[in-house]
Amino acid sequence: MLKKKIFKLPYIGVEDSDNTCHLLLGAKGEISSIIKINNTVLQYAADPDRYMAFHHSILQVIKIIGEGHTVQKLDIFSKDAYKGTKSKEYLQQKYDEHFEGRICSKITTYLIITLSEQSKLSGKRAAKRQSAFIELISKVAQVLDASGFAPSVLRKKEIDRLVLQVLSMNFKSGTVSLDNIKPSDTHIKMGANSVRCLSLIDIDRIDLPDRVSPYIERNDNEAVKGFPIDSMSFLYNTPGYEAMVYNQVIEIPKQVQEIQRLQTKSNRHKGIPDPENEICVKDIQQLLEDIARDNQLLVNAHFSVIVKAADDKLKKVVNSIENDLFQQGIIASQNSYNQLELFRAALPGNAVELKGYDKYLTTSDAALTFLFKEALPISEPAPKGFSIRFADRQGIPVAIDPADYSRDIGRINNRNKFVLGPSGSGKSFFMNALLEQYLLYNMDVVIVDTGDSYSGLSSYLNGKYITWKDDEPITMNPFVITKEEYNLEKKDFLVTLVGLLWKGAEGVLSQVESDVINDVVTAYYENYFDDKDRSITGYARDKEGGQFNVGTQCFNSFYEFAVFLIPHIEKKENIQFNFYDFRYVLRKFYKGGTYEKILNEQADTSLFGERLIVFEIDNIKQNKILFPIVTLIIMDVFIQKMRFRQQQRKALIIEEAWKAIASPLMANYILYLYKTVRKFNGEAIVVTQELDDIIGNAVVKNSIVNNSDTVCLLDQTKFKDDYAAISNLLSINEVERKKIFTINNLDNKENRSVFKEVYIRRGPVGEVYGAEVSFCQYLTYTTEKPEKLAVETYVRALGSYPKGLELFVAHLKKSGVSFPAFVMFINAIGRIVTDTAFDILNTYKEKYGHDAVTRLQKDLSNGAISLPQIIGSTNSTESLNCKTLKYRLQ
Repeated sequence: MLKKKIFKLPYIGVEDSDNTCHLLLGAKGEISSIIKINNTVLQYAADPDRYMAFHHSILQVIKIIGEGHTVQKLDIFSKDAYKGTKSKEYLQQKYDEHFEGRICSKITTYLIITLSEQSKLSGKRAAKRQSAFIELISKVAQVLDASGFAPSVLRKKEIDRLVLQVLSMNFKSGTVSLDNIKPSDTHIKMGANSVRCLSLIDIDRIDLPDRVSPYIERNDNEAVKGFPIDSMSFLYNTPGYEAMVYNQVIEIPKQVQEIQRLQTKSNRHKGIPDPENEICVKDIQQLLEDIARDNQLLVNAHFSVIVKAADDKLKKVVNSIENDLFQQGIIASQNSYNQLELFRAALPGNAVELKGYDKYLTTSDAALTFLFKEALPISEPAPKGFSIRFADRQGIPVAIDPADYSRDIGRINNRNKFVLGPSGSGKSFFMNALLEQYLLYNMDVVIVDTGDSYSGLSSYLNGKYITWKDDEPITMNPFVITKEEYNLEKKDFLVTLVGLLWKGAEGVLSQVESDVINDVVTAYYENYFDDKDRSITGYARDKEGGQFNVGTQCFNSFYEFAVFLIPHIEKKENIQFNFYDFRYVLRKFYKGGTYEKILNEQADTSLFGERLIVFEIDNIKQNKILFPIVTLIIMDVFIQKMRFRQQQRKALIIEEAWKAIASPLMANYILYLYKTVRKFNGEAIVVTQELDDIIGNAVVKNSIVNNSDTVCLLDQTKFKDDYAAISNLLSINEVERKKIFTINNLDNKENRSVFKEVYIRRGPVGEVYGAEVSFCQYLTYTTEKPEKLAVETYVRALGSYPKGLELFVAHLKKSGVSFPAFVMFINAIGRIVTDTAFDILNTYKEKYGHDAVTRLQKDLSNGAISLPQIIGSTNSTESLNCKTLKYRLQ
């Protein structure tokens, strides 16, 4: 019987005497330090400069490390199942359930620096060399940290685990176990799977492109034409693999000896006239010139992909990798006899085992172009506990902090947001998803809406939903303020309000008109707050017209005061002011006028304690007088709420209603709002869908966009032909523009529910996320009237939004009909589904198939079947025998 072969690890152990740098000791006396790093180029970053910066950073590291060392970079691609958080909130639980178990890819990167030839040194010299090596690792870590790689030097337990993970090709969390390793000429058998080691370069042929670069450009899709990506980015999409390691080895030989060897080789070829020899001499000379001119290093390079897959999938995986390499002009090595050698060389710190026929000589610049540079997005830290989740491009939730963390690291100076997306782009879903998560925290939200987009969310969260009604208008008294609250900003607001009442949203106050109204407001409050002398300073003394006591603060008293004072101002200052027009136009808001309640009745103080308030003012959006005034009133309610609720975060969302206030007359007030909201831990979010609204409106640019450090863009394909104007307005550079036009245009929809992507730019840089939600969240957010009506039917019947959603989904599954058909069925009967209704629905399905609900609805309308028969009421028809119904239908 043959003795079983034993796989011997190429290590002595881990030297952990140094507190900061634990060293992996090789069997041949080499020592290695393993540094975990993050690749600095985010996938779909679209910025070629980032690839170049990565390239130059690693080139600097290579030069610092110097000759006599080997640099090994391992990029590990693994798959795992997503695990959600333990939320106590119903919709967030459904969100986690939606993604639970979804397979997600991960990339983990290690940089391993190895010093060889330690075995040839005496004890003291070896110790001195090891001490110098540790200092070198410290210097390298500093350089990596300064370049954004976030280095972390591994310690003994971490090194031991990494070795076991590579040895087993198992990078999932949990316990790592080893299977038998059985190498053959074509692969390595490892338990129920097989491993194939694929060397990228055939040393005998060196089939590489004529020119190489740290990145390449995609041209397979019009939307991403010219989009920069990593030359090895295809590894993301390799089908069917379990785990994959991209092993990149840069060995730095002694430079003088290597140059002398090349010169000797060149001279030898010169001596034998031959076309091939002449080409060889020319290549060597070119290489030596590059080294001398650009101060490059000569290196021995090796690149290989080690992939683990099920036996029946391995061939497909390898073919996919080879085809993708071929598309880039790289023909992978077909030699497979050295599978075990290549696998062992991929073990951390064991690149020294590579044989000469697996390495090729090149310059450091050329070799580093094949290093993998990209990373997948990860959740951002939330030091203050505030974060929201959206899906990344592969469909896995990641958390971002668009408020505190973004401001702390300098990406933004304020939390304000501007949202642009054409109709159908998913704007409402994005906003609902954002606000649902906002309200998980200590956040108060006020929404000004004109499209009924938030009724479901408001109902679910028990928010205050206020709709404008002629007999119950939205009211407030903006003139009621304390002496402490009276300041320049508040006075400017009141001047703007009075100007709006007089001139309308599109009107403009002349300088004289503005100054007169300003004087009136000033005198009004001087009169009210001055307890000793209520005379009107500077204009009206007793002999010039008597005293005027303001009395109660409201529009009525302000109107009376203005009508009394303005003639005195005209006379004293000898100015022209259209007093009669002013008095006549504002009279409609005075007592007895058409709109007397709006500005004379205090707002409901209970609103100040509500966490979510939705003002739905769609009923008056065509009213040119009321629409801007009510919008302004609501904004002032929000400002009062901000002052009243000082311990809460705040957010004001203005949907299409912002158009009512986007006028030169309102510009100063909008600026006032944006400045004020920032002071009270709040943010303003303006949402729009029309391109012309933002291109042609100076107020939007100067007051809204310029004061919104976060820009959220939904699918912009509709605007593509006119995007130069919008790019200029939003300061979108070419890099960010490329990202924007990947929205909804990637091949990333497999195994995902319907979703819409959104570009979120915080400061100068943005990322694309997916607004993908659970079905229960969809039902809560939907703006489709029939769907909203059907859901509300269940919510009313059960008295709870979560219970209503649960039963709605359960009945939908039980019905066996499509979602649209089920909605139609619920709306036709106007009740939740009973057992009787299910029986009848099944009868119709048997009879009419896909047309069952349509036929049932038709029979309801023509009286062929009555509603009590379907809903199972308590009268005699409840005892309807379904068999009789089937007979009648036949």
